[in-house]
Amino acid sequence: MTEQGPPPPEATPPRLPEPPPSSAPQPVPDRADASGWSQPPATQSPGPPGAFVDRPAAPPGPLLPPGAGSPIAPGPPMSVQPPIRDTSINLSALLMMVGGMVLLIIVIVVLVAALHPR
Repeated sequence: MTEQGPPPPEATPPRLPEPPPSSAPQPVPDRADASGWSQPPATQSPGPPGAFVDRPAAPPGPLLPPGAGSPIAPGPPMSVQPPIRDTSINLSALLMMVGGMVLLIIVIVVLVAALHPR
């Protein structure tokens, strides 16, 4: 028989050293803003934000190739069809699931009838 003594004392985890006191942040240079970018902000257009600025027309240049440039009529081209409604897609999926279930039931009935001992 072996004698067991008292359990050893649990070791205490080492303490982490205290962090040094924080120093004041470094001053931001004149050319940088508070976000850290080193470039000055871009010049803003006159008027309220997002306002359209009248500009002179672009000088005439060579003609654009066919299909380049802005469309004559705004909006999507006429060849684009309107989106399919969600109810049509959901109804089609429901009909396919019902058809699959009916087919599965028919297969099970045929297998049971074919393999059933008489």
